[in-house]
Amino acid sequence: MLYLCLALGTMFLTFSVGRYLSARTRLIEKTIDETIARKLSESPIKIELARMKEENGVMRNLLIDMVENETSLSQTTHMSKVDKARAENSRRLRRREIFGEAIFTLQRTQNTQSTAPYLKIRG
Repeated sequence: MLYLCLALGTMFLTFSVGRYLSARTRLIEKTIDETIARKLSESPIKIELARMKEENGVMRNLLIDMVENETSLSQTTHMSKVDKARAENSRRLRRREIFGEAIFTLQRTQNTQSTAPYLKIRG
């Protein structure tokens, strides 16, 4: 009976020490992750990555608009000649507007890249 109590006590102690060490390791890992996140949030690389994600989203939306504009006038739709001409004119105007937005976005991107000297990694 004494050996059974010692064995159970040893198992409980081993389990408790293991949980303590595991919790301490997780706490240290969490602290390290928070420190890395804090350092990266101040990093110019992180800021540049956020800017690039934003530009990527803008260009993606422009591409979606282009596709929707090109498929907006279906060939199977029965329209009068006046309505068809109006729809073609509207589509042409929208295409010009989308291309204007794309040119503006590309020029803004090009200006940002030429004025950002911290993009090069020095080492």
